[in-house]
Amino acid sequence: MFYLSLIEHTLRLPPQLLGLPLNEAIKGELESLVLDKVIANLGLCISVYDIRCIDGGFVFPGDGASTYTVEFRLVMFRPFVGEIITTKLKESDSNGLRYPYIYGSLDYDGLGLVSWWLSIKSGGTRRQS
Repeated sequence: MFYLSLIEHTLRLPPQLLGLPLNEAIKGELESLVLDKVIANLGLCISVYDIRCIDGGFVFPGDGASTYTVEFRLVMFRPFVGEIITTKLKESDSNGLRYPYIYGSLDYDGLGLVSWWLSIKSGGTRRQS
């Protein structure tokens, strides 16, 4: 259900964040970039687990931001086929199932993963019973 995924990404760090400690600034940018987003073939990003490597710090001509190559790990939520998820159902309609879910600092009440996962596994269509 939960996985650690190792990712390398070229990250642009805006000039206003250069006053912060580098790890803190990069982690904040990564969180705004990937948190609560579904990444193809990985799942839903729950948290930035750690930052393993930071390289670069280049400033390209005409751009005041520095650019870093960052290697980091993400905590991903990806249920496997046949996995049972226990939750309270909020509503059900032709668009799918909606339920609230809470993981650590993530408190989100929206389109649930069940609908997303059913859509992905069925090739983008769901059968009506």
